[in-house]
Amino acid sequence: MIASVENSTLKQYESSYKLWWEFNQETQSDPFSITAKKGLSFLTKRFQDGASYGTINSGKAALALIAREEIANSDLINRFMRGVYKKRPGRPRYDTIWDVDPVLDKLAEWYPLEPLKLKKVTKKLVLLLALGTAHRIQTLAAIKISNIIETQKGLEIKIPEHIKTSRAGAVQPLLKLPFFEHKPGLCIARTLLHYLTITKDLRGKEDYLLISFQKPHAKVSRDTIGRWIKSTLRELGVDERYTAHSTRHAATSKAAEKGVNIDEIKRIAGWSQKSKVFADFYNLPIKTQDDDFAKRVMLT
Repeated sequence: MIASVENSTLKQYESSYKLWWEFNQETQSDPFSITAKKGLSFLTKRFQDGASYGTINSGKAALALIAREEIANSDLINRFMRGVYKKRPGRPRYDTIWDVDPVLDKLAEWYPLEPLKLKKVTKKLVLLLALGTAHRIQTLAAIKISNIIETQKGLEIKIPEHIKTSRAGAVQPLLKLPFFEHKPGLCIARTLLHYLTITKDLRGKEDYLLISFQKPHAKVSRDTIGRWIKSTLRELGVDERYTAHSTRHAATSKAAEKGVNIDEIKRIAGWSQKSKVFADFYNLPIKTQDDDFAKRVMLT
């Protein structure tokens, strides 16, 4: 059962389990005895404490994972959750999203690549990958050199590892990075190839693409990649309130603004065709075909 849940999801549930334990201590009840009625009391307390719909829904899911009783399909709890949604509907993290264009204009100035230090090349590559693919940091961290194929048009990167968007019957991501002939300063593929060249003698046998620009130059975690993206965004003038994950919002919103088909955006970014996530949370007002996606986002 636990193996079916992503590590990131389990980490998200930790706070709910801690509060559930405290709730049982206060009510002098057994935390391993989980019923729909007791779960409803816990979720009601979370609502009274001011928790958002998303937080309460996460708490519900956390209880459903460890409960013997069918919590997830309880009519009582589901009716309560509908009431919570009406009172506190889920909202996007941002009302507007930063504009990709001025950020790319500044990033294009980090060229030519040869004089740049490893740190700057690394940060440029990571941000270009995030914007040009609209994928999560988890996907970028999973890129392996052995899964990168160079073609006449650019690079293709297979992601065989299990990631958040992996599901039964779904095709694993294939990242396509075309060569940008007219804007070399924004060419993700050539930036990646240059990165491979300058890290070849540093990485040893490390197959993962992204390595630390500091000794011992080992594979880096998702948290490290996130910090790189966030610090680069600050350096390029993006407001501090935007996280590294905001690149996904910014890239998909820009793609929609430039006319990329919504179904294509969903497929590229890893959402199912029935998903409402893009429409509800990602397609935001901007402040101020596979190969086509990166070009439409990155190039004007």
